[in-house]
Amino acid sequence: MRISFKWLQNYIELKHPPEEIAQILTRIGLEVESIEYLGRKYDGFVVGEVLSVQKHPNADRLTVCKVRISKDGEPQQVVCGAPNVAAGQKVVVGLPGAVVPKNQHDPNGNPFTLTKAKIRGIESSGMICSEYELGIGDDKEGIAVLDAATEVGIPLAQYLKLDDVVFEIGVTPNRPDCLSHIGIARDLAAVYGTAVKFPTIVLREKNGTDIKKVAAVEVENTEDCPRYVARLIQQVTVKESPEWLKQYLTSAGLRPINNIVDVTNFVMLEYGQPLHAFDYDRLSQHKIVVKNATPNEKFTTLDGKEHELNGTELMICDGERSVAIGGVMGGMNSEISNSTKNVLLEAAYFSPVSIRRTAKRLGISTDASYRFERGTDPNIVDEASKRAASLIAELSGGEIILGCIDIYPKLIEPKKITLRLQRVSHILGAEISIDKIQALLNAIGITTQLHDNTFICTVPTYRPDIEQEIDLLEEIARLHGYDNIPNQTTGEVVFSEPSKRERRIEEIRSWCESIGLHEVVTNSLMDASTAHMYSTSLIKVKNPLSVELEVMRPMLMPTMLEAVAYNYNHGASSIRFYEIGSAFVSQESSKNTYIKGISEYSKLGITLSGIAQPAAWYQKERYFDIFDLKGLVQSLLQKLGLDNIHLIYYDASSSLTERTIGIEINGTYAGFLGECSEKILREKKIEAKVFYAELDIDVLLSVEKRAVFREYSKFPTVKRDIAFIVDKKIPVGDIESTIRKAGTSLVTSVTLFDIFEGASIGEGKKSIAFSVTINSLEKTLTDAEIDTVVEAIISSVTSTHGATHRSI
Repeated sequence: MRISFKWLQNYIELKHPPEEIAQILTRIGLEVESIEYLGRKYDGFVVGEVLSVQKHPNADRLTVCKVRISKDGEPQQVVCGAPNVAAGQKVVVGLPGAVVPKNQHDPNGNPFTLTKAKIRGIESSGMICSEYELGIGDDKEGIAVLDAATEVGIPLAQYLKLDDVVFEIGVTPNRPDCLSHIGIARDLAAVYGTAVKFPTIVLREKNGTDIKKVAAVEVENTEDCPRYVARLIQQVTVKESPEWLKQYLTSAGLRPINNIVDVTNFVMLEYGQPLHAFDYDRLSQHKIVVKNATPNEKFTTLDGKEHELNGTELMICDGERSVAIGGVMGGMNSEISNSTKNVLLEAAYFSPVSIRRTAKRLGISTDASYRFERGTDPNIVDEASKRAASLIAELSGGEIILGCIDIYPKLIEPKKITLRLQRVSHILGAEISIDKIQALLNAIGITTQLHDNTFICTVPTYRPDIEQEIDLLEEIARLHGYDNIPNQTTGEVVFSEPSKRERRIEEIRSWCESIGLHEVVTNSLMDASTAHMYSTSLIKVKNPLSVELEVMRPMLMPTMLEAVAYNYNHGASSIRFYEIGSAFVSQESSKNTYIKGISEYSKLGITLSGIAQPAAWYQKERYFDIFDLKGLVQSLLQKLGLDNIHLIYYDASSSLTERTIGIEINGTYAGFLGECSEKILREKKIEAKVFYAELDIDVLLSVEKRAVFREYSKFPTVKRDIAFIVDKKIPVGDIESTIRKAGTSLVTSVTLFDIFEGASIGEGKKSIAFSVTINSLEKTLTDAEIDTVVEAIISSVTSTHGATHRSI
């Protein structure tokens, strides 16, 4: 943000030099990245008067001039090659040591330094400059001839009125109020203890017809456009702006265009409120309609570029067509031209999220969108409109039609925040008096009411960044001065032991790393359009940094898949990721609810994809499959000492995964695992298969089981192979669970060793065979006891699952 020192002084009396002002701004959080002295590049250039012109004795195209460069000094001899030089002219003379901005004899126009020199035997003590050489025009053929009344000897910078200093301030995204000269003046006034001098607005409206009789405004989308103000100025004359206005805009880095457009830019840089001027006579039905674009609509902006819209963009339309992209850029079909006679002036407040989304999608960044997407002040809109209308009328000779159209259906009220005074010294480590605290807050527009050692603070709407008590404390510290807060160190370093929960989570992390998983940390924010694929209970961020970071992720899956895509795009062939992070869903209340309506859950995400086993002389290349992930999850649950685990095999595919397996622990849903669906992978542009598991850490940690050690059995074990024919839809895990239950404690292991499907088995059936290990800790089992166990298993499986026992 470029801030003119000269312009700034219209709003605050500054008695200190620019260097000191820059230090103060940096100290209060408005970092001055550079200071530009506009006139310094013209040091060594003065206004001179040509007294005489004589032909050069040794060159046909050169002349020898006598030039007076001060009232009392001796005339200087200057050799000149310009064909238009003549006695009596007021010209710009560059003296030895001056740096000429452009060299017209250099193909690249690089600057060069003047020195005393002999040119064809004649000494020259300077140079009479052209507009091109000075960088103020394109004329290379002749010297720049100034007004005859110009005073001799004054510096060129003074003549050009470049006696200004410009601060380049790095305004952080949370301070949109400082994207204006008044905003900067407000903070400086708080430091100096003075008041801001706001512009005096004289709105001379023409008596007679009210604007509502000759213009209309409809706002269909009040969510993205909460306020819209329109004024009409008639009988304007579009022309070049006065010098003072052009100088202010130039110092701020803007190119002057005409008096109408320049006023809107001036007020934007003054108040921080962007405005737009429409040619009233080019608006169909003299009507403004604020609504969303039509999908696939094409619109040509002021820069001549055509954009295809998708329907999410907020458009400013007339009675028939779109005339501007709201808050971003106007259209060529309603721009101000030299023939414009009547101007409809727009001042509005647009949703930052809407503007940011539109500007990013269309690849357009303007001074207006830059401000709107950070958040402007909805309650300054009318004042900025009045200021612009009065200036347009003054500079164009126009007349302001009576009244305005102000669509503001729901007033945006200032926030009220409680500030506990004891927190000031506790947080800042400095004792600041109540009067000083009140004065500092009042100075930046925050009104205060004291109740029982607590301030009730009313925060103006131009400070959207102040939302809670800690923000007020930051403002107090900033304005009081961090340098004024004493350094304090504690006498000892205190370490806190990690909690039981933290230790268990660290165990999970260590286990994941021990089996070769790599930890990733992904963003907990994501774009809304993608998030809807994963959940409908989304938490929107009020003022997101970008359209890609609009909502809190409802699960770890989408952001982990982004990490998978990123690594594949950068040459990875084997993906083994895990993440321990938070997911957020919209819920009225739960044990995980810390903010009303929002629940936060700790999750463990595991992702496998690509090569599981690289090719070697002793083995073939193998890719990860669902069984790798299932085995890994089961190993983790075993490591955590969890039992009573139930796996739920889902037949149907979901929108997220195929071959999905749900996991229950002690009857509580703990998560799922499966193969990511083609739809999800296609959205992330991942071509390989991806296997994903997501577990609820709170459920994993809810059951703590102590490890129980026992002796190995001293008695022999017996293995029996048992096969069943069952419906092919019945999960193997269910059969295995039934075998274990039926065999009681005598069954020490159950291993699946064969699955077969075929015509001999029957349509819709499958044959599954298990190796069952039977053992007792107390005695050697007899054949009869072993047969009893096997018969109990067969009976339980056939009755529970409708299976048929098959001989092996």
